[in-house]
Amino acid sequence: MIGLGSILTGCMASHKNTSSSENYPWFPFSWYSAKISGKNFDKVAMLVPVKVNDLNADFTLQFDLGSDATLVYGNTISSYYTESEIKSFLIENSRSTDNGGKLVYKTKGLIYHLGKLSKDNLVYKENYGDKIAKDSLFTRKPKHIGTLGADVFNDKILIIDYPNKRMCVLDSLDEYWRNATTFVDARSNNGRLQIPLTIANKTHWFLFDTGASLFPINTNKELWTSLVDQTIKTDTIIANSWGEKVKFYGRPIKEKVYLGKRKLENDYAWYNDNKRLQEFNTTEKIDGLTGNAFFVNNIIILDFKNKKFGVVN
Repeated sequence: MIGLGSILTGCMASHKNTSSSENYPWFPFSWYSAKISGKNFDKVAMLVPVKVNDLNADFTLQFDLGSDATLVYGNTISSYYTESEIKSFLIENSRSTDNGGKLVYKTKGLIYHLGKLSKDNLVYKENYGDKIAKDSLFTRKPKHIGTLGADVFNDKILIIDYPNKRMCVLDSLDEYWRNATTFVDARSNNGRLQIPLTIANKTHWFLFDTGASLFPINTNKELWTSLVDQTIKTDTIIANSWGEKVKFYGRPIKEKVYLGKRKLENDYAWYNDNKRLQEFNTTEKIDGLTGNAFFVNNIIILDFKNKKFGVVN
Protein backbone atom coordinates (compact mmCIF):
# COMPACT_ATOMS: atom_id res chain seq x y z
CA MET A 1 0.00 0.00 0.00
CA ILE A 2 1.07 3.54 -0.58
CA GLY A 3 1.79 5.66 2.48
CA LEU A 4 -0.81 8.33 3.13
CA GLY A 5 -0.53 11.90 4.30
CA SER A 6 -1.35 12.51 7.92
CA ILE A 7 -2.49 15.14 10.38
CA LEU A 8 -0.02 15.23 13.25
CA THR A 9 -0.42 17.49 16.22
CA GLY A 10 0.50 17.84 19.83
CA CYS A 11 3.40 15.42 20.27
CA MET A 12 5.38 17.07 17.50
CA ALA A 13 7.88 19.39 19.09
CA SER A 14 11.40 20.67 18.64
CA HIS A 15 12.98 20.79 22.07
CA LYS A 16 15.92 22.86 23.11
CA ASN A 17 18.76 21.09 24.86
CA THR A 18 17.45 19.45 28.00
CA SER A 19 19.11 17.57 30.79
CA SER A 20 16.41 14.95 31.05
CA SER A 21 14.42 12.78 28.67
CA GLU A 22 11.48 13.18 31.08
CA ASN A 23 10.69 16.57 29.52
CA TYR A 24 9.51 14.99 26.26
CA PRO A 25 5.85 14.31 25.35
CA TRP A 26 5.81 10.54 25.61
CA PHE A 27 2.89 8.22 24.94
CA PRO A 28 2.81 4.65 26.27
CA PHE A 29 2.81 1.22 24.71
CA SER A 30 2.28 -2.23 26.20
CA TRP A 31 3.42 -5.70 25.22
CA TYR A 32 0.96 -8.30 24.00
CA SER A 33 1.87 -11.81 25.14
CA ALA A 34 0.58 -15.10 23.79
CA LYS A 35 1.16 -18.82 23.52
CA ILE A 36 2.16 -19.79 19.99
CA SER A 37 2.66 -23.41 18.97
CA GLY A 38 2.68 -24.35 22.65
CA LYS A 39 5.40 -21.85 23.56
CA ASN A 40 4.92 -18.75 25.71
CA PHE A 41 6.10 -15.43 24.24
CA ASP A 42 5.90 -12.30 26.39
CA LYS A 43 6.66 -9.80 23.61
CA VAL A 44 4.55 -10.84 20.64
CA ALA A 45 3.41 -7.34 19.65
CA MET A 46 3.49 -3.71 20.75
CA LEU A 47 0.09 -2.15 21.48
CA VAL A 48 -0.66 1.55 21.81
CA PRO A 49 -3.85 2.97 23.39
CA VAL A 50 -6.02 4.99 21.02
CA LYS A 51 -9.34 6.80 20.81
CA VAL A 52 -11.41 6.96 17.62
CA ASN A 53 -13.27 10.15 16.75
CA ASP A 54 -15.59 10.93 19.67
CA LEU A 55 -16.50 7.32 20.47
CA ASN A 56 -16.65 6.74 24.22
CA ALA A 57 -14.65 3.53 24.00
CA ASP A 58 -11.04 2.48 24.43
CA PHE A 59 -9.09 0.84 21.61
CA THR A 60 -5.60 -0.43 20.87
CA LEU A 61 -3.47 -0.44 17.73
CA GLN A 62 -0.61 -2.75 16.91
CA PHE A 63 2.52 -0.66 16.38
CA ASP A 64 3.74 -1.99 13.02
CA LEU A 65 6.53 -0.21 11.16
CA GLY A 66 6.44 -3.02 8.60
CA SER A 67 3.19 -1.49 7.30
CA ASP A 68 3.46 1.61 5.13
CA ALA A 69 -0.11 2.63 5.99
CA THR A 70 -2.07 3.07 9.21
CA LEU A 71 -5.07 0.75 9.14
CA VAL A 72 -8.52 0.56 10.68
CA TYR A 73 -10.07 -2.92 10.68
CA GLY A 74 -13.43 -3.02 8.91
CA ASN A 75 -15.15 -5.60 11.09
CA THR A 76 -14.23 -3.80 14.29
CA ILE A 77 -15.04 -0.19 13.37
CA SER A 78 -18.28 -1.35 11.69
CA SER A 79 -19.44 -2.59 15.10
CA TYR A 80 -19.64 1.06 16.21
CA TYR A 81 -21.17 2.71 13.14
CA THR A 82 -24.10 1.98 10.84
CA GLU A 83 -23.48 0.78 7.31
CA SER A 84 -24.34 4.20 5.88
CA GLU A 85 -22.01 5.94 8.33
CA ILE A 86 -19.15 3.62 7.34
CA LYS A 87 -19.82 4.34 3.66
CA SER A 88 -19.63 8.06 4.39
CA PHE A 89 -16.09 7.59 5.69
CA LEU A 90 -14.87 5.64 2.65
CA ILE A 91 -13.41 7.32 -0.42
CA GLU A 92 -15.01 5.07 -3.05
CA ASN A 93 -12.63 5.84 -5.93
CA SER A 94 -9.67 4.84 -3.75
CA ARG A 95 -10.76 1.19 -3.59
CA SER A 96 -7.93 -1.28 -4.18
CA THR A 97 -6.68 -4.71 -3.11
CA ASP A 98 -3.77 -5.21 -0.72
CA ASN A 99 -1.14 -7.92 -1.16
CA GLY A 100 -3.18 -10.24 1.04
CA GLY A 101 -6.20 -9.98 -1.29
CA LYS A 102 -8.33 -7.82 1.04
CA LEU A 103 -10.26 -4.81 -0.24
CA VAL A 104 -8.94 -1.53 1.17
CA TYR A 105 -10.15 2.07 0.97
CA LYS A 106 -8.71 5.42 1.94
CA THR A 107 -10.95 7.22 4.42
CA LYS A 108 -11.84 10.74 5.41
CA GLY A 109 -13.20 11.62 8.84
CA LEU A 110 -11.96 8.62 10.79
CA ILE A 111 -9.30 9.92 13.16
CA TYR A 112 -7.08 8.16 15.68
CA HIS A 113 -6.10 10.07 18.83
CA LEU A 114 -3.00 8.81 20.66
CA GLY A 115 -2.73 11.21 23.57
CA LYS A 116 -2.01 14.54 21.86
CA LEU A 117 -1.02 12.84 18.60
CA SER A 118 -3.70 12.55 15.92
CA LYS A 119 -3.81 10.61 12.65
CA ASP A 120 -6.32 11.07 9.81
CA ASN A 121 -6.52 9.42 6.37
CA LEU A 122 -6.66 5.89 7.77
CA VAL A 123 -6.82 2.91 5.42
CA TYR A 124 -9.98 0.83 5.90
CA LYS A 125 -9.31 -2.92 5.59
CA GLU A 126 -12.59 -4.61 4.68
CA ASN A 127 -13.71 -7.84 6.38
CA TYR A 128 -10.74 -7.84 8.74
CA GLY A 129 -10.50 -7.82 12.52
CA ASP A 130 -12.96 -8.94 15.18
CA LYS A 131 -16.60 -7.97 15.28
CA ILE A 132 -17.60 -6.66 18.71
CA ALA A 133 -20.75 -7.91 20.40
CA LYS A 134 -23.26 -5.16 21.26
CA ASP A 135 -23.04 -5.80 24.99
CA SER A 136 -19.24 -5.43 24.84
CA LEU A 137 -18.92 -2.27 22.76
CA PHE A 138 -18.26 0.07 25.67
CA THR A 139 -16.86 -2.21 28.33
CA ARG A 140 -13.57 -1.23 29.97
CA LYS A 141 -11.45 -3.76 28.11
CA PRO A 142 -9.84 -2.03 25.07
CA LYS A 143 -10.79 -3.41 21.65
CA HIS A 144 -8.09 -4.01 19.05
CA ILE A 145 -9.03 -1.89 16.04
CA GLY A 146 -6.06 -1.54 13.70
CA THR A 147 -2.39 -0.84 13.17
CA LEU A 148 -0.15 2.19 13.53
CA GLY A 149 2.07 2.22 10.45
CA ALA A 150 5.20 3.96 9.23
CA ASP A 151 3.26 6.67 7.36
CA VAL A 152 2.58 8.46 10.67
CA PHE A 153 6.30 9.18 11.03
CA ASN A 154 7.04 10.53 7.56
CA ASP A 155 9.72 13.25 7.86
CA LYS A 156 9.68 12.88 11.66
CA ILE A 157 11.89 11.55 14.44
CA LEU A 158 10.55 8.55 16.37
CA ILE A 159 12.03 7.67 19.76
CA ILE A 160 11.21 4.24 21.23
CA ASP A 161 12.11 3.79 24.88
CA TYR A 162 11.72 0.04 25.30
CA PRO A 163 12.67 -0.24 29.00
CA ASN A 164 10.08 2.37 30.01
CA LYS A 165 7.49 1.25 27.43
CA ARG A 166 6.94 4.64 25.83
CA MET A 167 7.43 6.50 22.55
CA CYS A 168 7.63 10.05 21.31
CA VAL A 169 7.58 11.83 17.96
CA LEU A 170 9.64 14.98 17.28
CA ASP A 171 9.93 17.35 14.35
CA SER A 172 13.72 17.46 14.63
CA LEU A 173 16.55 15.96 16.62
CA ASP A 174 17.91 18.20 19.36
CA GLU A 175 21.31 18.36 21.00
CA TYR A 176 20.31 16.14 23.90
CA TRP A 177 19.50 13.14 21.69
CA ARG A 178 22.29 13.79 19.17
CA ASN A 179 24.89 13.69 21.94
CA ALA A 180 23.39 10.57 23.52
CA THR A 181 23.01 8.45 20.38
CA THR A 182 25.17 6.52 17.93
CA PHE A 183 23.64 6.43 14.45
CA VAL A 184 24.09 4.37 11.31
CA ASP A 185 22.90 5.29 7.84
CA ALA A 186 19.66 3.57 6.90
CA ARG A 187 17.64 3.20 3.71
CA SER A 188 13.99 4.01 3.12
CA ASN A 189 11.35 2.54 0.82
CA ASN A 190 7.66 3.48 0.99
CA GLY A 191 8.46 5.32 4.21
CA ARG A 192 9.82 2.22 5.96
CA LEU A 193 13.36 2.14 7.31
CA GLN A 194 15.83 -0.58 6.40
CA ILE A 195 18.93 -1.05 8.53
CA PRO A 196 22.32 -2.67 7.77
CA LEU A 197 23.37 -5.66 9.88
CA THR A 198 26.93 -6.90 9.45
CA ILE A 199 27.24 -10.66 9.76
CA ALA A 200 30.49 -12.55 9.01
CA ASN A 201 31.96 -9.32 7.57
CA LYS A 202 29.12 -8.94 5.07
CA THR A 203 26.39 -6.29 5.16
CA HIS A 204 22.79 -7.46 4.88
CA TRP A 205 19.82 -5.11 4.72
CA PHE A 206 16.78 -5.82 6.89
CA LEU A 207 13.49 -3.98 7.19
CA PHE A 208 13.08 -2.70 10.74
CA ASP A 209 9.64 -4.06 11.50
CA THR A 210 8.15 -3.56 14.98
CA GLY A 211 5.38 -5.95 13.92
CA ALA A 212 7.94 -8.78 13.73
CA SER A 213 8.56 -8.98 17.47
CA LEU A 214 9.07 -12.73 17.56
CA PHE A 215 12.11 -12.71 15.30
CA PRO A 216 15.52 -11.04 15.76
CA ILE A 217 16.16 -12.13 12.17
CA ASN A 218 13.54 -13.53 9.77
CA THR A 219 15.02 -14.36 6.39
CA ASN A 220 15.19 -16.89 3.56
CA LYS A 221 16.42 -20.47 3.95
CA GLU A 222 19.70 -19.91 2.10
CA LEU A 223 20.90 -17.05 4.29
CA TRP A 224 19.47 -18.70 7.41
CA THR A 225 21.49 -21.85 6.77
CA SER A 226 24.73 -19.85 6.68
CA LEU A 227 23.93 -17.99 9.93
CA VAL A 228 22.76 -20.67 12.34
CA ASP A 229 24.26 -23.50 14.33
CA GLN A 230 23.45 -26.62 12.31
CA THR A 231 24.14 -28.91 15.27
CA ILE A 232 21.10 -27.62 17.15
CA LYS A 233 17.65 -29.07 16.53
CA THR A 234 15.43 -26.82 14.43
CA ASP A 235 12.60 -25.12 16.33
CA THR A 236 9.27 -24.64 14.58
CA ILE A 237 6.36 -22.32 15.23
CA ILE A 238 3.22 -21.48 13.27
CA ALA A 239 2.34 -17.80 13.56
CA ASN A 240 -0.29 -15.50 12.09
CA SER A 241 0.70 -13.12 9.28
CA TRP A 242 -2.21 -10.90 8.23
CA GLY A 243 -4.72 -13.70 8.73
CA GLU A 244 -2.52 -16.37 7.14
CA LYS A 245 -0.89 -19.16 9.14
CA VAL A 246 2.83 -19.32 8.33
CA LYS A 247 5.39 -21.88 9.51
CA PHE A 248 8.74 -20.51 10.73
CA TYR A 249 11.92 -22.48 11.39
CA GLY A 250 14.53 -21.31 13.90
CA ARG A 251 17.98 -22.10 15.25
CA PRO A 252 20.50 -20.14 17.35
CA ILE A 253 22.67 -17.68 15.42
CA LYS A 254 26.29 -18.83 15.39
CA GLU A 255 27.75 -15.72 13.74
CA LYS A 256 28.35 -12.34 15.43
CA VAL A 257 25.83 -9.69 14.40
CA TYR A 258 26.72 -5.99 14.35
CA LEU A 259 24.81 -2.77 13.80
CA GLY A 260 27.66 -0.44 12.90
CA LYS A 261 30.19 -1.06 15.67
CA ARG A 262 27.57 -2.24 18.15
CA LYS A 263 27.54 -6.00 18.70
CA LEU A 264 24.00 -7.29 19.05
CA GLU A 265 23.12 -10.06 21.47
CA ASN A 266 22.97 -13.34 19.57
CA ASP A 267 19.59 -14.99 19.42
CA TYR A 268 17.62 -17.16 17.04
CA ALA A 269 17.39 -16.61 13.30
CA TRP A 270 14.29 -17.81 11.52
CA TYR A 271 13.19 -18.49 7.96
CA ASN A 272 9.96 -19.23 6.17
CA ASP A 273 9.01 -20.58 2.74
CA ASN A 274 5.89 -18.43 2.39
CA LYS A 275 5.65 -17.14 -1.19
CA ARG A 276 4.00 -13.83 -0.26
CA LEU A 277 6.58 -13.00 2.42
CA GLN A 278 9.56 -13.98 0.28
CA GLU A 279 8.24 -11.99 -2.70
CA PHE A 280 7.92 -8.99 -0.39
CA ASN A 281 11.61 -9.29 0.54
CA THR A 282 12.57 -9.51 -3.13
CA THR A 283 10.47 -6.48 -4.06
CA GLU A 284 11.89 -4.45 -1.17
CA LYS A 285 15.46 -5.61 -1.99
CA ILE A 286 16.07 -6.78 1.55
CA ASP A 287 17.39 -9.99 3.08
CA GLY A 288 14.54 -10.16 5.57
CA LEU A 289 13.05 -8.55 8.66
CA THR A 290 14.43 -7.55 12.03
CA GLY A 291 12.54 -5.88 14.84
CA ASN A 292 12.28 -5.31 18.54
CA ALA A 293 14.14 -8.38 19.80
CA PHE A 294 17.68 -6.98 19.40
CA PHE A 295 16.79 -3.70 21.14
CA VAL A 296 14.33 -4.42 23.97
CA ASN A 297 16.84 -3.17 26.57
CA ASN A 298 17.61 0.04 24.67
CA ILE A 299 16.24 3.39 23.61
CA ILE A 300 16.36 3.67 19.83
CA ILE A 301 15.82 6.60 17.47
CA LEU A 302 14.42 6.27 13.96
CA ASP A 303 15.21 9.40 11.98
CA PHE A 304 12.82 9.11 9.03
CA LYS A 305 13.75 12.60 7.85
CA ASN A 306 17.48 11.91 7.41
CA LYS A 307 17.33 8.12 7.00
CA LYS A 308 19.29 7.21 10.12
CA PHE A 309 18.84 4.60 12.85
CA GLY A 310 20.36 5.15 16.27
CA VAL A 311 20.82 3.42 19.59
CA VAL A 312 21.12 5.61 22.69
CA ASN A 313 24.46 4.97 24.41
